[in-house]
Amino acid sequence: MDGISQAILEHADGAGTRGVAMGQLVDALVGRGYSAEAIEQAIWALLGARRLTPSGFLCRHIRRRDALGEVVQTRCYELLLAPWSSELDHQLDLDLAAEDELDEDEDDHAP
Repeated sequence: MDGISQAILEHADGAGTRGVAMGQLVDALVGRGYSAEAIEQAIWALLGARRLTPSGFLCRHIRRRDALGEVVQTRCYELLLAPWSSELDHQLDLDLAAEDELDEDEDDHAP
């Protein structure tokens, strides 16, 4: 395993089962000299290899001013990442085909 992947897993393991926010993980490893892009790619590779798993998410409310100076609030969601566990693994098996079928059924009942 390469150094960046090991660093990601160590950081996630230190957060326990609750997980660490992906942004916090990236920021921590950028501080150790890795590039943000390399960290992000390694995180997705670890998710794909089932070495990391989502353990939840954060919802942040972001306020900013639009072009007219009005305050606009939006939500931003961020994954919490934890080391792979059999308890959390089932959530990675998304049955997207079944969801497509549900969407088609809903279309059949549209007015």
